[in-house]
Amino acid sequence: MTNDLTVGNPTGVILKYSVPIIIGNVFQQVYNLVDTIIVGRYVGYQALAGLGITNGLTFFILGFVLGVTSGLGIKTAQYFGAGDIKSVKRSVGTSLLICVGMSILLTLLSTLSIGPVLHWLGTREDIYQYAYDYVFVIFAGLVSQVAYNMIACILRALGDSKTPLYFLIFSSVLNVILDILFIASFGWGVKGAAYGTIIAQSLSAIICFYYAFRKYPELALSREDFRTTWDFIWEHLRIGLPMAFQFSITAVGVVLLQSALNAFPATYIAGFTAANKIQQLGSIIAISFGVAMANYAGQNYGAGKIARARKGVRVTVAMTMVVCLVASLTIAIFNHGLTSLFMENGVAGNAEEIFYASRVYLYFSACFYPFLFLIFIYRNALQGIGYTFWPLMAGFFELFIRIIFSKILPHYMGYIGLPLADVMAWFGAFTVLVISYYIQMPKPEQK
Repeated sequence: MTNDLTVGNPTGVILKYSVPIIIGNVFQQVYNLVDTIIVGRYVGYQALAGLGITNGLTFFILGFVLGVTSGLGIKTAQYFGAGDIKSVKRSVGTSLLICVGMSILLTLLSTLSIGPVLHWLGTREDIYQYAYDYVFVIFAGLVSQVAYNMIACILRALGDSKTPLYFLIFSSVLNVILDILFIASFGWGVKGAAYGTIIAQSLSAIICFYYAFRKYPELALSREDFRTTWDFIWEHLRIGLPMAFQFSITAVGVVLLQSALNAFPATYIAGFTAANKIQQLGSIIAISFGVAMANYAGQNYGAGKIARARKGVRVTVAMTMVVCLVASLTIAIFNHGLTSLFMENGVAGNAEEIFYASRVYLYFSACFYPFLFLIFIYRNALQGIGYTFWPLMAGFFELFIRIIFSKILPHYMGYIGLPLADVMAWFGAFTVLVISYYIQMPKPEQK
């Protein structure tokens, strides 16, 4: 059931490996959308705004988790590509120990900091409680996020992108059912959306761990595989931490952008939130290609097949540009209908501002999609071979641009300045990554 990504036609191998990831990410985004849609329609646009204002804060923590687990998985993929199964087992054991410590530390820090951070961001009083209630439950159940992401990254490192898909579908369907039950039937509001997410992900992670460790010989760990050293831990964190910081740096920029957004009415925040969810849905395939590229590059680098890794990047860039064109046109044409999904029946008097805020953000996003989409490919290609410094620097550059322009542009341009600051940050990160890729990517005779 494992999949060797170092043999076969790169285009076919990457497509075959990417399809389950794409489907899985679609399901994940769909249930994230369902959370938002149900809250917007059953609780109201202020609750929707409350969820939206927490995007940066939750991404700061969950992005850190995703970065660490992805980095740990890349190290496992390199050992697997080299055919070193003993080190694969030791890598998995070490990764699990790291994740236990990370879960405890992040849960404590995140739950204790919610109130102060929301006040520091200047969260509006009419949406503060919605934001606090939702994010507290999400952070209290952080261990479920860590567990699912870790087992999914381990399986993808072994070339299996299908098993994480099956359990993600299970989690998505369960989450939708629980959302409807907790929000529409029980009237739990935004807490119901958070509880549904945590319960669904916890069950999915538990069953996925049980299945994977029973079915894969490479995951039949012994006590010896958990006896690690600080040097071996650092070999994993050397890749995982820069990836985590890169996600968190991006999240800081999002947080500060949303801090500037707090100066606008709740209707604008609601429209921005809806548009942001639609934009994330539009970029699913590019994100999925990026995940595939990290493991593809990792296995081929571990096997010493640099020319094959470089060819994989080229064909993935070409496929991504085709997807980019389709996504841009779809969002530009259907943005009004997509935004209306998030609106409650009694919001007619505020509809114009919500539609305006969403439309402006989506138009800017559609124009700059090529830069956003290629960020995922070049960043993951570099990280897959263990080069994490410049992807991290690209994150800092993106943060710098977003901070500067989110403070300056709204002052002179009003709301339009916010989405413009966002897309200019994408362009800045893309520029750093594409230059560093062509400078740092090893030549075929190098490793």
